[in-house]
Amino acid sequence: MNRIDRYIFREILTPTLIALLALTGVLVGRQISALLELVLRWSPSPSELWDLIRMLAPSALTFTIPTAVLVGVLTGLGRMSSDSESVALRAAGFSTGAIVRPVLALGVLAWAANLALAIWIAPASIARLQAWTADVATRQAALELRPRVFNEDLEDWVLYVPDVSPDGRDWRGVLLANVQDPDETEIIVAESGRLTGDGADGRYELTLASGSTQRVSRLAQSRYTYARFASHSIPLPRVPTASGDVPAPEDALRSPTAALWDRIQEGSATEAEQVEFHRRLAMPFAAVAFATIAFPLGLRTRRGGRSMGLVTSAVLMLAYYMLFIGGTRIAEDAQMSPFAGTWGANLVFALLGAALLARSGSESRNRFPDALLDGGARLLSRLTPVRRAASARPGTAPRAHPTWFRILDVYILRSFWAFFALVLAIFVSLFVVVTLFELLSDIVRNDTSPGVVGSYFLFLLPQIFYWVSPLAVLVAVLISLGVFTKSNETLAVKAGAISLYRLCVPLLLMGGLLSAGTYFLQDFLLPYTNRQQDFYRNTIKGRAEQSYRDPQRQWMAGSDDRVYYYPYFDPDRNIFYDLNVFSFSPATFALEEWTYASRAVWDGRAWAFENGWKRSVGPAGEDAYEPFEAREFPGMRDAPEHFKKEVRLASQMNFRELRDYIDDLATSGFDVSSLRVDLYRKFSFPLVTLIMAVIAVPFSFTTGRRGAFYGIGLAIVIGIGYWGAFEIFDKLGGLNRLSPIIAAWFPNLIFGSAGFWLLLRVRT
Repeated sequence: MNRIDRYIFREILTPTLIALLALTGVLVGRQISALLELVLRWSPSPSELWDLIRMLAPSALTFTIPTAVLVGVLTGLGRMSSDSESVALRAAGFSTGAIVRPVLALGVLAWAANLALAIWIAPASIARLQAWTADVATRQAALELRPRVFNEDLEDWVLYVPDVSPDGRDWRGVLLANVQDPDETEIIVAESGRLTGDGADGRYELTLASGSTQRVSRLAQSRYTYARFASHSIPLPRVPTASGDVPAPEDALRSPTAALWDRIQEGSATEAEQVEFHRRLAMPFAAVAFATIAFPLGLRTRRGGRSMGLVTSAVLMLAYYMLFIGGTRIAEDAQMSPFAGTWGANLVFALLGAALLARSGSESRNRFPDALLDGGARLLSRLTPVRRAASARPGTAPRAHPTWFRILDVYILRSFWAFFALVLAIFVSLFVVVTLFELLSDIVRNDTSPGVVGSYFLFLLPQIFYWVSPLAVLVAVLISLGVFTKSNETLAVKAGAISLYRLCVPLLLMGGLLSAGTYFLQDFLLPYTNRQQDFYRNTIKGRAEQSYRDPQRQWMAGSDDRVYYYPYFDPDRNIFYDLNVFSFSPATFALEEWTYASRAVWDGRAWAFENGWKRSVGPAGEDAYEPFEAREFPGMRDAPEHFKKEVRLASQMNFRELRDYIDDLATSGFDVSSLRVDLYRKFSFPLVTLIMAVIAVPFSFTTGRRGAFYGIGLAIVIGIGYWGAFEIFDKLGGLNRLSPIIAAWFPNLIFGSAGFWLLLRVRT
C-alpha cells in the first residue's frame, strides 16, 4: 500500500473500530443483562468475568463487524468528500480504482476475520457458554432461595424460609411440607437450618436444628403423630435455580460447522441446521457487500453532509437485515431453499454495489445515489436551524425580546430539536424493526391481522420513547454543540462576551423539561399503554389474555405469623376447600396451632369454617385436639382480597399503585426487594434525561472538533456505561445486596456528580 492507500485506510479504519466497539458493547451488554443476576450471585473474579465476556463476544461480533465496516466506510469517505479531499485526489490523477483498493482491503479483512468467527469460534463459544451457565446455576442454587417466598419447585416438598443469610447457606426458621400424598400432610418445622453440599450433581443436604415433625391424616382426623428432634438431616433432590431464566441456545447454533456439513451430506440435516450452515457462510460476506455499496455513496457525499454517513448507514443496515432475517425465517419454514434465503440479501447488495461502483468513476450524474443523498440532505437542511431575517412591516415597531430568552437560545434549541427528532426517529425505527422480526414467525403462524399488529406497535411507542429518550438527548446535545465547536461558533459566542454556561442554559432547561415529561409519561400514560400492548402481544403470540394471577398458588403467608395451605380457592364465591392454617411462634418459629377445615366461607365479616378440627401444640409436644362442624374464626383477619393478589408488573402501575401493591405483598410473605427498586426508579430514571444533558455539554466542547461521529460514538459508550450501572445496581437491590433506594439512585449520583464536575471545569 502506498501513502495514499494508507491514508484512506486509516480514515475508514478509525470510525470502523469505534463503531465496532460501540455496537459490540450494546449487544454483549444485552446478553450480559440476561445473565446479570446469576453473575452477581456468583461473585466472579475479574479473570472469570473476562472469560464470560470472551464467550459472549464472538457471536455478537459476527453481526457487528459487517455493520461497523458500513459505518466506517460511509463516515470516513464522507468526511473526505465533504472536505473536498476526494476531488483533490482525482485532480492529482488518482482513479476510482486506486481509491477503492483500501476500502476493498478493509472489507476483505473483515470478511476473513468474521468467517473464522462464524465457522469455528462462535459455535464453540456458544457451547461453552451454555455449559458454564448450567454449571454456575447448579452450583449456586442455594442463593436462589429467597426469604418469605414459597419454593414449590422441589420434588414432593414445599420449602418456606423466613430469613436467609447473605451466602444462602444458613436459614433461620424452616418449614418443609411433604404434599406428595393428598390424604396425608407431613409438616417439618425447625428453628434453623443449614444447607450443605457443592451441588455438583444438583443435590444438597439440609441439616435442621431444634424442630419437630408432625403428620396428620385427612381421612382419619384423630390420627396424629408428633416427634421432636435436636438435629435432623434431609436430602433435598433439587434446589430451585435461575437457569430457567436463561434461554438455552438451539442445537444448530452450538453444533460444529463440520458436523453440520456431515449431516447435510448424509441428508439427515433439518431445515434449521441447513439454514444455520449457510448463515455462517453468508453473514461474513456482508462485510464485502457493505464495503462495495458504501464506497460510491460515501464518495459522493456533498459538502455539509457530514451526518449523512450515519443516516445512510442506518437505512442500509435496516434494509439488509430486513432482507437477511426475513429470508432465513422463510427458509426455516421450508418455503425457500436455505441457500436462497441466507444469500439473497448479500446478492442484492453485491449487485447494487457493483453497479454503483462501475459508475462511480463517471462524471455523469448517477441518479440512484444522488437521489438518495440529495433527499437526505434536503431533509437535514429543513431541520437545520436557519436564522430568520427580521423584517419589520411598514408602520410597525420591532418587537422586543425578553432579556432572559435571546435569539441565540432559539438558534441553539432549533439545532437541538432537529438532531433530537432525527436521532429519536432512528432509535425508534431500529427498535420497531427488531421487535417486528422477533414476532414475525408468530404473526405468520397465528394469521394475525395487520390491525392487531399496528395496535400493538401503537401502544408500544410510548414505552420505546421512555427507554430511548435519554440517549437521544445525549446524542442531540453532543452533535449540536459539537457542530458549533467545529465551526468556531462557540468561539464567536465567547467573543461576544457570552459565557458558555449561558450558552448551554437552554439545553439544560430542555433536559429538565424532558425529564419532567418522562415522569408524567410513566405515571399517567405508560400503565395504560403497557397493559394494552401486553394484551395485543398475547394475541400475536396466540396466548390467552393474562390476568397475572397465579391459579396454581396453594401456599401463602398471612398476618399474625400464619401460613395458609389450600388446594383450591374460589375467588368469585370466596370459598376455600381443604384449608390448612398454621400459626407459628414469632420467637422460635415453632408450630403452635394447626387448624383444618374441609370448607371455609367468607360471610362478609369473618371466615366460617366447616367440618374441621383444631390442634394446639404445646412446648413438649402435648396435643389438644378439638373437632368442630361449624365455627367462625374472627381472629383470622386476612380478608378474601388478601388471597386474590395479582402478580402485576411494575411497568403497569403508577407510583401510588405500585407502593400500595408492595405493601400488600410484603404482608403476604412475598419478596418485594426488586419491586422496591422499581418503585424508587420511577423517580430516578426520568432524571437520567437531565443528567445526560449535563454530561453531554462538557464532552461536546472538548470533542466537538473531531466531528459529529466521535460525539455519537462517545454518546454510545456513555449510554452503555450508564445503562450497565443501572442494571447492575438494580440486580444488587433485587438480591438484597444493597438498599433499594441506593440501588435506584446511586448511578444517578455517580454520573450526575461526574457531569457537574466536568461542567465546572469547562473554560468559559
